[in-house]
Amino acid sequence: MRKALLLAGLILLVGASLAYAGPVVSIVKSDNHELSGEQWNFSMFDFTKRWETTWTPESEEYIEKMVRQAVDLAGGLPVKRGDSVCIKVNLVQDAWYVLSMELTKNDIDPVRFPVPDQKYMNHLMQSILTDARVAKAVCKIALEKGAKSVAILEGPNAGLAAAYYLVYGYKDWADKMGVKLLDPDVNCTLGKFKPKTKTNALPEYVLPNEWVKADCRISIGKMKTHDNSGISLTLKNVAVGIVPRTVYGAIKLGLPHNNMHRVVADINSIAPAHFSIVDGLWGMDGWGAFHGKPVPSDLIIAGRDPVAVDAVGAMCMGTLPWIYGGLRECKENGIGTYDDIKIVGTKLEDAVILYQGVPAGKHPDSSWSGVLGWR
Repeated sequence: MRKALLLAGLILLVGASLAYAGPVVSIVKSDNHELSGEQWNFSMFDFTKRWETTWTPESEEYIEKMVRQAVDLAGGLPVKRGDSVCIKVNLVQDAWYVLSMELTKNDIDPVRFPVPDQKYMNHLMQSILTDARVAKAVCKIALEKGAKSVAILEGPNAGLAAAYYLVYGYKDWADKMGVKLLDPDVNCTLGKFKPKTKTNALPEYVLPNEWVKADCRISIGKMKTHDNSGISLTLKNVAVGIVPRTVYGAIKLGLPHNNMHRVVADINSIAPAHFSIVDGLWGMDGWGAFHGKPVPSDLIIAGRDPVAVDAVGAMCMGTLPWIYGGLRECKENGIGTYDDIKIVGTKLEDAVILYQGVPAGKHPDSSWSGVLGWR
């Protein structure tokens, strides 16, 4: 019953897209979960060598086809010959921290939370990280379109991005393709930029020029709930993930987390993504963005309007975009819109999965991030 009512509301929300030419957002749903969701392996429990991520060639080929289809349906990457391209991925968290939290839950309640095995950790890490196969496919498309340079950017909440690129399956293929791997604290130049929003969380932000000044900026976010912002897709991926730790500190607490919806709008107003992609092969619900449960969603969502893309991502999670302060602030400040979206590819009703929200007691009240209904 809940899903039927929700679908009716969501279809009404996007129904106007049949009559109006709003932003185009594509949804591509896998028809083979084994290839899109089960052939990725992170060597979590092998302590005889450094961690590594591997996958089958068949799964890489299949996911590349999904990405290409989603990108093409959404109008293609806006990359011109000679462009510099910067791609923001989400490699925010260290696997050891994630495992430690799972073991802590097991200590508290071993019946509800058994010790995680390799398969569960594979699913859990896939629900947290941008899949390297998705990022690789986007890099290939950008290079095919004649990009002069392609770089991937990530600023983890603690630690060096280089370690994450190494163990999460990015470094080998990036080196072979000539894709530069960036960390705002290590190999970027920084500048100070003023937001273009009506109400600022901060008067200026220190950001990497490699993102701000790129000819084409692409955000590849995850599809998960978040205990501060409600959800985390492509907009929050940019806002928190590009700032340097040497300025904002570990876990970026120098960004006012009690005003996160305005932080998201501020930073995206300075340098919004020209193209946004949600890696929804695996998502996370419940106590996201690290402590929730992996959800096999088998989706790639793409488009040129970052607000519209995140709105469709939210709808695919079974919720409404205007509930979330970050989306409302971005819309109100002209970064994009969730009105009159034209969804192409997989039908919305065939993509919706009812994600569980962040449980009560695991999030602040709505004054922090403008999430309607949080108390």
